[in-house]
This record gives sequence, C-alpha cells and structure tokens, in this order.
Amino acid sequence: MFGKEVMTNKEALMISLTGLCIVFLTLIVIAIMIKLTSVVVNSITKGDKEVTQKSPQQAAAPRVENKKDAAVIAAIIAAVSEEMKLPVDKFKIVSIKEKN
Repeated sequence: MFGKEVMTNKEALMISLTGLCIVFLTLIVIAIMIKLTSVVVNSITKGDKEVTQKSPQQAAAPRVENKKDAAVIAAIIAAVSEEMKLPVDKFKIVSIKEKN
C-alpha cells in the first residue's frame, strides 16, 4: 500500500469528499431520528405531565442547600423548559425525585 502506488490529488480529494458526505449524512439521519423520537415520546406522555401551570406572582426560587444541588436543579429546570417549549416563569416544578 505504501510502496509504489501513488494517488493523484483528484482521487484524494474525491475520497475525502466522499468520507465527509457519509459522515454528515449520518449525522443528519441521527438528528432526524432524535427529533422523531422526541415527538413520539411527547405524544405518548402528553397526559402525564408532572409540571403544573402557575402565574408569574407565584414564582419562587427553590431552596437549595449547596451549589452542587443548585446546578442540578438549574439543569433540570432548563431541560423541562426546553422540552415543554415554555419560558421558566410559565410553569412550576412541584418536586424532583431521583429514580433508580
């Protein structure tokens, strides 16, 4: 393979472009599958929401004991907000329980 065989610049460019196309097409397919999975899961769990609507005056920050807990709670709130496509002040998380 590394002997006398020589690849031209055109052949090298075509092989590189083919590889890049395969990688990006695979990434696009993965993104589409993730989106479809999200839609299916949302349609299945539409009635099972543990998040209740609230008015803006009821907004209160959760009480947190240390900074690590605050970061975890902030990540959970951000994930819920992104999944529901609602701003943070439009819902209230009543409780967070760890599932094993």
